[in-house]
Amino acid sequence: MKNCIGFDIGNHAMHIAVSKSGSIVRGISIRMPEDLVKNGAIVSYEAMGDFLKEVRRSQKFGTRNAALVLPAPHCYCRRFYVAANTRDQLMFNLPYGFRDFITDDKRNYFFDCAVINAVRYGDGKPPELDVLATATRKEIIEEYITMFQKAGFKLKTIIPVEFSLVNLLRKSSLAPHRHGVLDIGHNAVKLYLFDGSVFESLRVIDYGCNSLDEVISEHFGVDTYMAGTYRENDFSGANELEGCRAIYGAMAIEILKAVNFYRFNGGGSLEHLHCCGGGTRNEALMKTLQSTLPVPLTDMSEFFGENKSKEEIDFSLVASAAGVTMQ
Repeated sequence: MKNCIGFDIGNHAMHIAVSKSGSIVRGISIRMPEDLVKNGAIVSYEAMGDFLKEVRRSQKFGTRNAALVLPAPHCYCRRFYVAANTRDQLMFNLPYGFRDFITDDKRNYFFDCAVINAVRYGDGKPPELDVLATATRKEIIEEYITMFQKAGFKLKTIIPVEFSLVNLLRKSSLAPHRHGVLDIGHNAVKLYLFDGSVFESLRVIDYGCNSLDEVISEHFGVDTYMAGTYRENDFSGANELEGCRAIYGAMAIEILKAVNFYRFNGGGSLEHLHCCGGGTRNEALMKTLQSTLPVPLTDMSEFFGENKSKEEIDFSLVASAAGVTMQ
């Protein structure tokens, strides 16, 4: 789509990327209302529709075409091999790749995939396809479509974050190399590992910015929602608290373990980690990661080297939202 609005709806913030004629021209981050999203799942689709409507009115986007990054709790995303000769055969076989995850009727799900490689066999056997595939309950997709319609948008695309990041890599001018995308989010840190633009694996680390909010909440005697504001603005040195520094160190060690596990299991050495997510705004955290990890850290701006925009955009916040507009 030439003109589109990409949405990445998280627990703490909604990140929006506005694409015009193929370029990202605006990046917007909006604090989410308290308790509207929990653990990646929307608590009330009706209330979220009302919130989206207010966002549309206040931002004056200029287009109603929307694309959404599907939160991890609502989809399965896996890379595996599947036999196929035609598109119809591929789609028929796809559900079997999720047999260990989906126990109810497969007809309740939408399945889709991107073919990475075709591995051919001799003796007249059909080729086996290396695919990145996703499965999502149909009722969830229907809820999102209705929610965006209520807000005045036309929801054209819904994809998982893995597909969104692949879109960014394929559109970028980066030379092929082994690297990772480190998403420092509210509920967890996620390390997406890539060989060039090919997604290899995901490591999830159960430390997020919410852990910092709990420390700040206890120190200042405020609720965790307000503590998130203190953290974002480093109010009264909130990010330098001893408890926060302990979490930075623990987070860095867990990321280091994930990087080493990837290397020792044949993945090879990573050239660098591209950092995104709200945690990238925490200077104390980023300094700890830089001093602990053996892999250089960089932001997401080099994914958008060809992007022309007069507006200053924090691509590390809106990266996933930008990637979904490229579907």
